[in-house]
Amino acid sequence: MKKRAEIIIHGRVQKAGFRDFIDEIAFDLDLNGRVRNLDDGTVQVICEGEDSSITILLEKVNITQYPIKVMSIDVVYKEPTGEYSTFDIIREEDLKEAMYEKIDTMVMHLRGICLSP
Repeated sequence: MKKRAEIIIHGRVQKAGFRDFIDEIAFDLDLNGRVRNLDDGTVQVICEGEDSSITILLEKVNITQYPIKVMSIDVVYKEPTGEYSTFDIIREEDLKEAMYEKIDTMVMHLRGICLSP
């Protein structure tokens, strides 16, 4: 059964590559929607897809792994609207800030490669 989930994620979740992580999970689970940072320091996810896929997304994003520390997740379920045909990351309008975040994400990925056995 298809659902829409409107999710707010609290914790150390901005400027850590978290939106890219969520985008990858949503892609793998065939979810449509968007993810963006909110001014209060939280991350908002709106996604639509199979109920089981949304459940898996919620399990996978509830992490505490440097540099991300999820403290809590608020979810409101609604009927899907079909307004999204893909899953997108909404980036900051300030290009300098967006560039620094992309660099942080790249460093995180490189760090993971270097630490791999």
